[in-house]
Amino acid sequence: MRLAWLFLVLAIATEVVGLTVMKAASTSGAYSGHAVMYASIALSYVFLAKAVKTIPVGVAYAIWEGSGVALITVVSVFIFGHVLSGREVVGLTMAVIGILLVNAGKARDEQTGEDAAA
Repeated sequence: MRLAWLFLVLAIATEVVGLTVMKAASTSGAYSGHAVMYASIALSYVFLAKAVKTIPVGVAYAIWEGSGVALITVVSVFIFGHVLSGREVVGLTMAVIGILLVNAGKARDEQTGEDAAA
């Protein structure tokens, strides 16, 4: 189970790297950046596929996508100077709360021995 969570973390990290490089490549026009972007995003899906062998796909996808959105927004603020509006802050806060609730539900299912898909 721990290996599946490691794969999920790697999927999130490679997605964030790919999207960060995408932004940088789109402003510089460097083709090598696009190659890194495509490779990172493809690798992210490979890691996600490995994670869903153990973690329910709905849980893994929700955590992957929500965490990716939150992290790429943090990167956008600190690296690219994006200024968040109040609505964006509220939306990101809600996404993080949703991720925590999904993860808490999964942890509860594991403790009780239930399968979330059942």
